[in-house]
Amino acid sequence: MGFRTGWAVAGTLLAAVALSACGSGYRGPQTVIEVYLEAGRHEDAAREAETAVRRFPDDVELRKLAAKSHAGAGNVDRAIEHLEMGLDLAPADVETSILLGELEQGRGNLPDAYVAFRRASQLGPEEIRAWSGLALSAEALGFETEAVEAYARWAQLEEDQGLAP
Repeated sequence: MGFRTGWAVAGTLLAAVALSACGSGYRGPQTVIEVYLEAGRHEDAAREAETAVRRFPDDVELRKLAAKSHAGAGNVDRAIEHLEMGLDLAPADVETSILLGELEQGRGNLPDAYVAFRRASQLGPEEIRAWSGLALSAEALGFETEAVEAYARWAQLEEDQGLAP
């Protein structure tokens, strides 16, 4: 068995394990992508995600998985492209805005992170990650009043959800 054939067999076995592990709850290509992500195989997940979004370009959940896969593989620009496409498809999707904010914040693009987190906090007023991202990005940009309000909301949500120390 050659190297390439060995990888194909391993990939097929991984897919089979993913499918058998989820029983009748198989949700399509995202299951295989999620298994690759859980295994830390981001490049494989990104490859599968690209194939899946070509087949299902309007699937926002696949776009988010593609973004996570590409981000994990170090291709943040491609991850952001997938999230932006996801927002075009579903502008009210809170998780897509949060993921976009986190990626922009991670690469130091604070103005875009701020916009994404602000949108997420408006769409999902109970989302801790939206408020924490907004607080940090607003503070970093010097929006002191907004940062104080966001920190207060973040603390309140942690307390409400039993996460405060």
